[in-house]
Amino acid sequence: MMVSVIMCAYNVEAFIDEAMQCILRQTYTNWELIICDDKSTDNTIQIVERYISDKRIRLIKNDTNVGYVANKNRAFTYARGELLTQLDADDCCPADRIQKQVAVFENNPQIVICGGNFNTIDTTGNILNENVCDKDALIEKPMLDYPFWFPGLMFRKEVFESFGAFSEYFNGIYGDDHYWTMRVNKQYPIYFLKNVIYNYRINPNSLTNVYDKPRKLIAQDIIAELYRQITETGTDWLSEGHPEKMQQFEKELFMNKELMAKRYRVWAAKAIDKHNWQQAKALLKKCLQTGRAGFTGYRTLLYYIKSRYLRPSIKN
Repeated sequence: MMVSVIMCAYNVEAFIDEAMQCILRQTYTNWELIICDDKSTDNTIQIVERYISDKRIRLIKNDTNVGYVANKNRAFTYARGELLTQLDADDCCPADRIQKQVAVFENNPQIVICGGNFNTIDTTGNILNENVCDKDALIEKPMLDYPFWFPGLMFRKEVFESFGAFSEYFNGIYGDDHYWTMRVNKQYPIYFLKNVIYNYRINPNSLTNVYDKPRKLIAQDIIAELYRQITETGTDWLSEGHPEKMQQFEKELFMNKELMAKRYRVWAAKAIDKHNWQQAKALLKKCLQTGRAGFTGYRTLLYYIKSRYLRPSIKN
């Protein structure tokens, strides 16, 4: 079976060479790699072009920046394989990843989607968190906390054709793959491999770590509400074509001062860790202005002061 590997790229010159090498080193060789570049402004394209003499590798270049979800959906339209999967351009995977996942489908014709264990790594490839599972398992119903990383999922092409592309309601935030997986998982079990098949890199510049849109503050709450709807009713507002109901739900979340205090604090801590002092200060100010900052809010403020002003090794 041919496997189509989707790799979305945007300004990932520091990592994409390693990601491509991971696919080239796969012990299973019947694959194609589709790289869809979302108008990178660094050397990403130049790096990819070194490899396109390999006929299994295709580079798609967007004329304009369309955003992660739209870029991913476009990339999937080029897939010719019977099995589809992803590898984010700043992540990596073991050389036997594809072989292990393909074996699941070959040995279990009834299985339509397969995930596996994953590790988190830092920017230099050191393991930050190693997940260990004793045995393979079937995940029978949707979860809020899946044990796999979503780009590591592999699924039959007909599943993607049946459930459609990833929802662009999530453009600019994250959670599109979680929502898509829950919808599939409501109907089909997910085969979970105990083996580590994916390494997710904690990249400070990735979509999930850069605060540039207020909606990112509540992305996890959006997913939680969709999870509630899918598990309790079997459907959800987005599937039914009612995004306005979700938009109203978002407005209500933003009016919840206690919730927003927590969300501002979490993103402020991320900004402090990246030494983005201006952003951290702005988010902490919003946290305190809610009047619901509490002890943890002021503790984060103290963390900001210590990190910025009391550590001589950190420059202002």
